[in-house]
Parts: sequence; C-alpha cells; structure tokens
Amino acid sequence: MRTYFTEVLARERACLAEVTDRTMLADWRRGVVKELMTPQSPYVLALRQAGSVRDRADFLDGWRGLISGTVDRLLQSGATGGTLCSSAQSPNSDVDAQKIAVLILAALHGGSTLSRLARDPRPLNDALDLALAWADQDNSLAKTGTSSSTSKIV
Repeated sequence: MRTYFTEVLARERACLAEVTDRTMLADWRRGVVKELMTPQSPYVLALRQAGSVRDRADFLDGWRGLISGTVDRLLQSGATGGTLCSSAQSPNSDVDAQKIAVLILAALHGGSTLSRLARDPRPLNDALDLALAWADQDNSLAKTGTSSSTSKIV
C-alpha cells in the first residue's frame, strides 16, 4: 500500500521541483489531472487506498508539504506575478502557502472522486480552477489588508 504513496510523492517531488513559473504550474496541473483520470494510475490507487489512517495521513501531509513549498517558492520569487493564476501583482509574504496547498489538495482529492464517479474530468478541472482562483483572491485580499469570511473557513 505504501508503494503507491511512495511513488506518487517521488513523482510529485520531481515534478514540483521543476515548477518555476505559472506556465510550469499549469503544466503540473495538467499532468496531475491526467494521472487522476487514468484508472490504474498510482495517483488514483493512492487516493483510493483504504489502508491505515496513519499511512494515508502521512501521504496527504507529504503531498501538501510539496505543494506548499512550490506555492511559497513561486510567490517569494515573484515568478507568478504574485499570484497563482492570472493577475499581475508583486509577491506577498502574507499569503499563506500552507492554506493554499490544503485548498489545492482538497480540490485534487475531492475533484478526482467526483470525476471518477461521473467519468468526466470536468469536476476535477472545475475544483482546481476554483482552488486557484480562490488562492488569487486570497492573495489580493492579503495585499489590500482586508479579509473575507471564506478565508477564515480553511
């Protein structure tokens, strides 16, 4: 069981280490969606495993850490223009990379479940679009010093 977890984390470590800008983040996103839409992919098998709660928690925590490190690196370098999606702003250290990583991971996990059930990639793509759009909104709010009720939920 841990084999799938180990394989996915090794792939993600390599893939996310290569992400240096928004274009490469979009490439990573497309690759993850492809993996999650392939029935026997290690990604699908890792998320389906019904094994030890501890192993699953460690796996998800490791993946969250990799995503968070990438988000933080992109925001600090300004490679995303200060955002993860589209608007051009300067980097901001007030953005919580951990919170954004949890949101992206939740979109990957939940979106892939919905997509598998529907046999349609749209729920996964929509969930990721919303997670990244929310990350942009959260980044914009952090820059203006305002807060939103949705940012307190996560």
